Order: sequence, then C-alpha cells, then structure tokens
Amino acid sequence: MNIIFIIAMIVIVLLVYGGLTYSIGLAGLRFFTAAGFNPSAIIYWIIVGLIAFAFFIARGADRWLPSWLSHSLELVGAYWLGIMTYLTMILFIGKILLLVNRRLQFIPAGLIDQPNFSIISGVIAISLVLIILLVGSWNARNPHIIHYEVQLDKIVEEHEELKIVMLSDLHLGRLVNRKQLEKIVDQINQLEADLILMPGDIIDDRIDAFVQQDMMSVFRKLKSNLGIYASMGNHEYIGGQIEKAEKYFNEAGINVLRDEHIKIEEQFYIVGREDKSFERFQGTRRKSLAEILENVDNSKPIIMLDHQPVDIEEAMESGVDLQLSGHTHRGQLFPFRIFTRKLFQVDWGYETFQDLHVIVTSGAGTWGPPLRVGHRSEILSISIKFQ
Repeated sequence: MNIIFIIAMIVIVLLVYGGLTYSIGLAGLRFFTAAGFNPSAIIYWIIVGLIAFAFFIARGADRWLPSWLSHSLELVGAYWLGIMTYLTMILFIGKILLLVNRRLQFIPAGLIDQPNFSIISGVIAISLVLIILLVGSWNARNPHIIHYEVQLDKIVEEHEELKIVMLSDLHLGRLVNRKQLEKIVDQINQLEADLILMPGDIIDDRIDAFVQQDMMSVFRKLKSNLGIYASMGNHEYIGGQIEKAEKYFNEAGINVLRDEHIKIEEQFYIVGREDKSFERFQGTRRKSLAEILENVDNSKPIIMLDHQPVDIEEAMESGVDLQLSGHTHRGQLFPFRIFTRKLFQVDWGYETFQDLHVIVTSGAGTWGPPLRVGHRSEILSISIKFQ
C-alpha cells in the first residue's frame, strides 16, 4: 500500500510539474512567435524539457555523468526552479487581470488590442523574473548577522555571558561551494564566539563535493574559545552517507553529537539530537530526551541542537533551556513562508515557552534554487546571559 501511494504521489507531482512546464513553454513559444522568431517546435520543446528536468537529471544520474556536465545541469536546473516558480505566479496573475479587465476594463483598449501587446507583456514578465533572480541571488550569497539576547535563570560560575554563533542549513555542495563557505567563515571569525553551534544540513545530500573542494580545511579556520558542535540534519541522511559525513565533519574540527550530550567546562551542557528524519531513514526511533538527558544535572544550563523545530513540548518538559533549530529556510522563496508557518510551531525567529527558549534560523545556505526572495541568508549571534 505504501509503495502504491508513493508511486501515485510521484505520478501526480510529475503531472503537475509537467503541466506547469508546458504552460510556461507555450507562453514562451507565443512570445517568440509574436517577436518574429520561428523556432523549430521539436527543438524548442526538447530544450524546454531538458532545462525543466535538468536539476533532477543531475541529482539522479550524478554517478554516471561527467562532473562538468552534472554540475552544469544542476546549476541550470536549480535556477530554472526559481524561474519557473515566479513565471508561474506572473502568468497566473496576468490571466486573472485579463479576466477581471473584461468586466472592469481598467486596461486601456488601445494597449490591449494592439498587435505588440503579447511582446510588451512578455518583456514585462521576463524583466520581473530577471530582477527577482538578481535580488534573490544577492540575498542568498550575502548572509547578514542577526543578534539575539537570551536571559537564563541559571548560574554559570565561569561565565556571566556566553557568546554563541549559530549557523544552519549551509547545504554545502556544488551550488553553495567552498568560495561561499570561506566568506561565511570570515564573517563568523569577526564575531569572536565562545561557541559555534550548527544544527544540521551542513552538506547538500552527498559528501563528495565537500571532500573534493576540501571544505574541511576552511572549517578548520573557524575560531571559538570552547569549540564547534553540530547535530545532523535530514540532508545528511538523504545522501545515504551519514557515517562518511560524520567522519569528515570531525576531521574539519566539528564535533558531531548524535542523540548524546557533552558537558562543557563542567558548567553547562550541549545536546545534539538525531534529526527527526532519522526514524524514516534508519527504521528506528531516535532516542527520547529522557534517555539522552539521563544523569544530567538540570540545575546547569542545557543547550540543545535539533535540526527541525519539532517536539518543543518534549524539550520544555525535559528541562532544556535553549533549543536551536533550522530546516525551515523561512520558506526561502516568497510567499512560501505561509506553509512553514502552518507546519511548525516556530518557523523562524525567537520565542519562549515557559522556561524554554527556542531560536529558529532561516539558514546560511540554500536548497534547490540558489535564491532567497523576501529575506537574506543569515548567521546568528546569540548572547546568553546567566543569573
């Protein structure tokens, strides 16, 4: 039954995706024809199909394609996902406006009836998409620093204040590459952190590009007084190389915590949970917080990394003081945050639940389209004050 359901969902997704691609392709063909170009229909649709499915071809056939070809297809396909998203919205809004205009006639008849109207509307749509791509690319590649202050009603003898840098959802690979990571590391080192914490999705599915570009040496340049700690995200599991990922993260100086805790300077705890997707990929449940926190002194601060902002009530009942999560990307592309707000109790920002403080970041990298529309990538600087 599960296999039938999965196959049915794949077919539905392909039909919807193919339908949207056909609609955009048809609008493009009409635009080119109106502009005086007459491309071969067969060649045109082959190119449209190749571009539309390039991202999935690159991911699915990565092991058999030459590296340069796979990378090129992934780059083209990733941008196409963003282009397709906004062209679909623009075409839909355009059709609604034309339908409403039939009744209200707010568009001058002289404009809508002229032969060049298709060309003008096409140029406007293309221009809007190009502007979105330029702004979205800049937003994605230029993370800004967001500062939070957290007050915990616990005493840490060695520290009145703890400076934490948090970054999540880097999705390092061929799209978010070594050059981008070097830029992020430079930004982090300027913050002079006591701790650097990374709640998951450090890599984008597979570890190969991370190793080939020697991103381990870039991570080793990170500076912090008390170390770098991380938990795993769902993309570490999607790639099917979880043990390799852990090995290379450790070589990079990143201490990976997998359903375990560590005591820092005998003063406070850092907890790293397996991602919720662990249960799906490994076929067994992740440990409960009660198991992980057995023998932990609850009078000391407990800081937890959990990639997805879920099981907040469990964290609250278990005495966790601060939960750090990512995963949501804040929707990544406007207006998709409407979905992450529905899916998660906290999808971005800082909220408190009794004594539990929850901070969710939109992430420092991107998945799929290398774009952020409506917000920028971010690195968090968290100042924890104890009393």
